[in-house]
Amino acid sequence: MFEEINDENESLNELFKRIEKIESKIKQTKKSYGKDKNFGIDQDYKSTERLDVIIHHNKERFLEKQPNSTIKSNHKNDDNINGDGGGGVTTSLVIGQHSNLQYSSIYASRLEKLIPILVENVESKYPGTPIQKILHMKPGDECVMIGTLYKEMELKPNILKAYAQDRAMLPIPDNRDSFVGEKDKLFFEDNTGRVKLIGSKEMVDGLVTGLNVAILGKGLPDAEFEVKDIVFPGIPPQPHSRDLESLKDDAYICLISGLNVGDANNIFQTQLLMDYLQGNLVDNGSDLLGKICKVLLVGNSIHKENEPIEAFVRYSSKSEIQAKQAKRAIPIKDLDGYLCELCQSVPVDVIPGPNDPTNISLPQLPLNSCLFPFSIQNTNLTTSTNPYQSQIGGRLLLGTSGQNIDNASRYMIYENKMSLTESTLIWRHLAPTAPDTLTCAALDHDPFVIEQCPHIYFVGNQDHFETKLLKGPNDEIVRLVFIPNFSETNTIILVNLKTLDTFPIHFNTTSFFPQSPSTDSSEQ
Repeated sequence: MFEEINDENESLNELFKRIEKIESKIKQTKKSYGKDKNFGIDQDYKSTERLDVIIHHNKERFLEKQPNSTIKSNHKNDDNINGDGGGGVTTSLVIGQHSNLQYSSIYASRLEKLIPILVENVESKYPGTPIQKILHMKPGDECVMIGTLYKEMELKPNILKAYAQDRAMLPIPDNRDSFVGEKDKLFFEDNTGRVKLIGSKEMVDGLVTGLNVAILGKGLPDAEFEVKDIVFPGIPPQPHSRDLESLKDDAYICLISGLNVGDANNIFQTQLLMDYLQGNLVDNGSDLLGKICKVLLVGNSIHKENEPIEAFVRYSSKSEIQAKQAKRAIPIKDLDGYLCELCQSVPVDVIPGPNDPTNISLPQLPLNSCLFPFSIQNTNLTTSTNPYQSQIGGRLLLGTSGQNIDNASRYMIYENKMSLTESTLIWRHLAPTAPDTLTCAALDHDPFVIEQCPHIYFVGNQDHFETKLLKGPNDEIVRLVFIPNFSETNTIILVNLKTLDTFPIHFNTTSFFPQSPSTDSSEQ
């Protein structure tokens, strides 16, 4: 099928003609993909017809264009919402270019972006109340101050204390689900100083470090400030796209998180999921499958085995290191195979997570294209950043792999995680605890400020499925979605782009083996 190129001096035009011939031959053979005797498959290869919607990838939202950066990420299909098209420009994370920056620049950039919004909110809620700096605050006078919150927590992990305990051979404290304590204190900072905030215990426990707020109250002696009210930036304005008007029929996006390809206990349900998305299971429901216009793999797509601490201390021979590397490459090859099949019928976005092979600090770079040598050749595959933002069918999508919510939940008391996710929209910030307790690159700007209200806001790698339709004060409508870990729950989520309706699809693997010893006959 493929022709050899013998002439080394062949012109580019002739080379392109040969490539076009090869592509045309591949398209002609796709229809008989399952009939080739070399594959050993009897039935025809099924390809579900998909609903076509307009998709804009905004990868530069959490990346910065750098012509000469140390860390680069080149990808195909880099069409972005700004219309750059990725032509001739490389996208890279700023850590290579600005490795000498301090984290103070992130807080300064965050406050600079949100100060005008906070001033506007204060003037509309408390007209005539003076806005003061900490340095100019007088005890007894009521005023409003705008700045950044800092929460002093006795139980919060401290690297210096951990080092001292290790040197003194003291027991290291256990990992906690929550670091909230009775002696927590809340401080307020601006560019002129710091004051201690005096308020209720509920106020202290319900906030985290890094929030930009406006506080109403009066000054007290000894650099203290009595808080009467706290003003947040509020939900940002929601954009409207003409692409939404062209969406006449129902269109769905499929959200999958925690696929964990390579886990020996997850092989059957993963293959079942791939067969379902490709329309190879049953003919019933094919209309619904045809309306799935996008699949999002939201974090932890590759299985990572937990190694004991002794493995990092004990000396390993060269053969042992090579064996470990070969073992770690197997899940990546398996994922490449799954993506190669899936991208034949539907566009797929791969979002990295905490266990995937990329940088651990936020924002996470897209998974390198060299990890997927076969599937990356298909333009339906897009490797994206974490956090993720795109526009599909006129709907603005924003989401993470769950690190921001999981981290913030350990440093505050909240009603539930859904209310905490809703609070990030009111705070206008995806990850306020970065870089204090959530690892983050030292950048010269803060990429986590939410400047536009999304229509769909999802959080991956959660324990269970949960959703909520949030309505803002200015007719903003946001669908909040918790995506459960697929390897533990066998559940995926479908979101209707037209109506924002959401429903889960659960794969019951035990129903395929009614005689299985693990299945009770009374539960059939």
